[in-house]
Amino acid sequence: MKDEPKMREMIMRTMSLMTFEPQLRTENIHSDFTKTHQKLLAESPDWSTSATRQRMIASYWYHFVLQHFGLLILLPVVYVFIYSLDQPLIHSLGGILIGALLAFLLLYLLHYRPYFIATYLPRLETAKESYEHRQSEQFEKCRQAQMSNLALALVIYAFDKTSRMNSLQCNDQTAALLTNLFGVDQGSLKKNLELIYGKKKDLPPRKLTEIANRVEEATTFFEAINFPGGVAVLNDWKKKYSS
Repeated sequence: MKDEPKMREMIMRTMSLMTFEPQLRTENIHSDFTKTHQKLLAESPDWSTSATRQRMIASYWYHFVLQHFGLLILLPVVYVFIYSLDQPLIHSLGGILIGALLAFLLLYLLHYRPYFIATYLPRLETAKESYEHRQSEQFEKCRQAQMSNLALALVIYAFDKTSRMNSLQCNDQTAALLTNLFGVDQGSLKKNLELIYGKKKDLPPRKLTEIANRVEEATTFFEAINFPGGVAVLNDWKKKYSS
């Protein structure tokens, strides 16, 4: 009696697979796409969503379709073998092969291909775009949470001054090192280094307001980590554009 629920569940799953319904569910396609892409991305960091789409298409034809057709043809094959024991094996195999080929051709034309074009492929495209949209949103949230490029440059400038290393310079090499550290645009970092280390420029009010905001952003960071030395360096530097 205890095995009845398991047996019933197994029968229901088998019947569900035979109807080809689970393979076409939107939630299953989305879940399979995410799992497949993340697995392949772990193996190859530059793996693209388009490549995952191709892998999913291959899985449809070489896994779902063959699995479904195998389940459908299993019972007829067993039936033919049982009731053709008195016939030569070659005759039984020949009949099974011809019947299987005809059945597959009909299923391909009337079932597998129509469902692939009208249902599976559109839902797969939706799953791909949905995944890319989620990734884009996550990246945007991370970008918004990160300090601006000028604030990052000011933070590293203050650390350089307070540690008395004085190793930062306004050149491509320093900009490249900071790019490796922060993962932001090298050209933007070099311009910010020029702003920090270069001579005072005549800037429009809008730019001066932006600089003041970025100084405040970096100051908030040093206050959060309780580092008054960094705040003092920034207060001294901002006099350059506040006078």
